[in-house]
Formats: sequence, C-alpha cells, structure tokens
Amino acid sequence: MPGSRSHSPSVVDSPHGPGFAILIVLRYLLETCSTVDEAVSKLKSIPIAIPQNVTLVDPEQALTVFVGPDIPLTEAPDACAANHQHMPVPDEQEQSSRTQERLSALRAAGTDVAAMLKPPLYQSAYDKGLGTLYTAHYRPSEGCVTYYWPGESWEQSFGDFVPGSRTVAIGQAG
Repeated sequence: MPGSRSHSPSVVDSPHGPGFAILIVLRYLLETCSTVDEAVSKLKSIPIAIPQNVTLVDPEQALTVFVGPDIPLTEAPDACAANHQHMPVPDEQEQSSRTQERLSALRAAGTDVAAMLKPPLYQSAYDKGLGTLYTAHYRPSEGCVTYYWPGESWEQSFGDFVPGSRTVAIGQAG
C-alpha cells in the first residue's frame, strides 16, 4: 500500500509528556512483533512522549493508530494519516498544513503513486517546515517496497535487498 512521509509540525501547541520517542518504539515493535495485532497490543502499554500517527502493516491488514501522552491508543477510521489526530482540526493548523485537504486527497489517490507526487500531497515548503521526504508503495505480502521521489524510484525487497544510498534533491515540484 502506498503512503507518503511528510514533515509537518503543528502550528498549535502539541502536548508533551513522559514517554519514549516514536523512533525507538518503532524499532522495538519491528524487532518484537510479527503482526499488526501484536504491535497494537504492545503500543497500548508504551508511553509515547508526543502525539504520533503510526500506520502498522502486515501481510493480512493495515491499521493507523493515534498515540500520545494525552490520549489512549485510538484507531483511525482507515489506514490513512495526514499529520493530525483530533477532530476537528483547529483552523490555524488546517490553514498552515492543509491536513484535512491532504487526507481527502490521500483517500482519493488510493494506490495512485503519481498522485502522491503532486500537490497537495507532495509539499515543497521546506522553509515553513512543510515538505515531503518521499512516497512509498509498500507490498508486505511480497516483502517489497518502492520509494518514490519526483523522477526517481528505488525498489527493495527482503528476497533481493541491495545495500545502497540515494541522494535526492528535495523541494522540487513533480
């Protein structure tokens, strides 16, 4: 399933609390869980320091959950996320990040990777902290992923992993 990774800080104050950074939690889940259900079960008991959206995928299912210091783990209505947790999205946040517009576009795009490399999903306002890093098409049942940037892609798989690196000029409209 495709998805985009964007950096989009909130313009409103986010709650902070005691807990772990999401990167260490994701590493722990990847090392200890085989299914979405196992990951959800563990996430329910792990304190997370700042609000996060986490999309979990295994060969059988995909699920997006909201976690953070101010809420219990909450399932999203679908496996889509666009950098917000609570509804309604405050007007100031929507004007800055266009998160609801992006969520609607993401749902409409479905598996259309080309649509994800165009506005409003692909953002290049890095000077405002709003920029897309990459789009990825995950195929868990095949053990494959393809990363996309405008004009470039890179496929990897468990069966044919090739170590390497990419240098990508970010902020270029597709």
